[in-house]
Amino acid sequence: MDKAIDSSDCAGYKAKGEWAKPTLHERATSLDAEVVSALVEIVGEQYVQTTPQHLEENSRVTIPKNTLCSAVVYPGSVAEIQAIFKLAAHSKFNIWCFSRGNNWGYGTKNALEGGAVILILERMNRILEVNEDLAYAVVEPGVTQQQLNEYLQKNNSRLWTDCTDSTPYGSVLGNAIERGYGYTPYGDHFAHLCGMEVVLPNGELIRTGGILSNSNTWNTHKWGHGPYVEGLFSQSNFGIVVKAGIWLMPKPELFNVVTFDLTDEANLPILIDRLRELALEGIFKSHLHMVNDFQMLSVVSRYPYELLEGNTYLSARSMQTLRHKYGIAPWSLVGAIYGSSAQLNLKKSSLKKHLSDLGKLEFFDRQKVSVVENFTKIYKKTAPNSLKFKLLNLVKLALSPKHIEVMSLLPDMYGILQGIPTERIIKSAYFKASGLAPEKEVNPARDNCGVMWLAPAFPASGKYAQELLDVVKPLYRQYGFDFSGCIARMGDRTFYALFGIFFDRENTQESDRAIELYQNLVEVTQKSGYQLYRSGIPYWNCGNTESVGLINLLNSIKQTVDPEGIFAPGRYGIF
Repeated sequence: MDKAIDSSDCAGYKAKGEWAKPTLHERATSLDAEVVSALVEIVGEQYVQTTPQHLEENSRVTIPKNTLCSAVVYPGSVAEIQAIFKLAAHSKFNIWCFSRGNNWGYGTKNALEGGAVILILERMNRILEVNEDLAYAVVEPGVTQQQLNEYLQKNNSRLWTDCTDSTPYGSVLGNAIERGYGYTPYGDHFAHLCGMEVVLPNGELIRTGGILSNSNTWNTHKWGHGPYVEGLFSQSNFGIVVKAGIWLMPKPELFNVVTFDLTDEANLPILIDRLRELALEGIFKSHLHMVNDFQMLSVVSRYPYELLEGNTYLSARSMQTLRHKYGIAPWSLVGAIYGSSAQLNLKKSSLKKHLSDLGKLEFFDRQKVSVVENFTKIYKKTAPNSLKFKLLNLVKLALSPKHIEVMSLLPDMYGILQGIPTERIIKSAYFKASGLAPEKEVNPARDNCGVMWLAPAFPASGKYAQELLDVVKPLYRQYGFDFSGCIARMGDRTFYALFGIFFDRENTQESDRAIELYQNLVEVTQKSGYQLYRSGIPYWNCGNTESVGLINLLNSIKQTVDPEGIFAPGRYGIF
């Protein structure tokens, strides 16, 4: 069960350099009957939840502490959202809004303080348009990654959508507005949004992209006319995006999955530099992901408590044993190359030239992926002591030295790299959970999993990659955790790091250490100039606010669009 934060001060997260949140308005921490009745009148009784069970279920998180909401409301239209804002301004309660509420590792669908009314937009789930010629879709915030992908396939579209490696039931717009990322060349999700409709907290409905309401380029020309304002509605609390265009990727003639195992971790800076050059030259444009050995283990196994040797983290010897058992490298990369046969041959040649001396480079087309997929299915169904199993092991040695669970990831990655979401990777959140991940409908918050993400960005240079790892990794040992790292290319000149903290939420001491580690990771990364590309509740309570001029500007905008201060106060440090 979640331990709720004291809504008066969020004491569970306040860190070094404590900062005071301005209190703009007094807020109710619970709703009176008249407000609940008004919400029911707006959206319907079945779309307002206020029972203790519903509130507890919708307040669950994967971070160490949570806040308890006072109601969960499911609006189905722009008019209903506008009416709820009007009611909140009159009755003085806070609103926090989530597209579908699957922001695991950052705060899920929690408000910064208790007593808020949570809006979830899953009913607003229409795919309003798919333009095959201009390669874009217009969707509402409740549209999921799986829904959009299935729509394109069902209609024999020539287009792909990009997806994350999180839940298929995550919101396309929700992830893009948080600046999440995927794997294809269209993996920078916010960069591929174009044209929004937004409900401001004051009730106004605005349309971005210029002054014309009938603009023919609303979903094709990002900049529109005059100031570009779409960025104001990303990672902010200036309004609720209720509709947006998102650019889609034309299907390539061919594509191959690219995997690379870095043999020596000391060569990671060299690898980063070479990947930058491959991106700048236009050879390797997918948003490749690299994970370290521990992060890979979280995807293919349960936490090996039996190897702890009296510690709270795995020793170097234990990690070496696990690397050997699963056939994994210190760092493993996956990406893809796309194009014609001639283009793929050129890209393969260049990748071999740049990477082969650093580790093992492999390419997988549809046929090779099918062979691996069929083999792993047969292998997993075969009795371990049978003659057939012994024969299959001989075949496996010829196919790959990797553990069968690692091999079986390939078909999932093949899907993700063409925009087909899977629940396979998000099951890693169950690494230290007491229960196993379900086969489907995976929900780490519901199932009391413990994971937090810290996500700094760094320039695409090996020097910066090594410096960032040097300041981060020692803290994991200091606080008794295993280092979990992912590095993803974001554009040609930047990489994102995603540092995971896996912990047992049922262990109070470990949860407390997770908070302390997070706070210290924030301190050292910010001090070293590594700004987060994305953040959540833990950061908003211990984040850096040294850019006073920028904070003042954002707060001024906030007071203009939200004069009553009702919408998500404190989100991304904006009040």
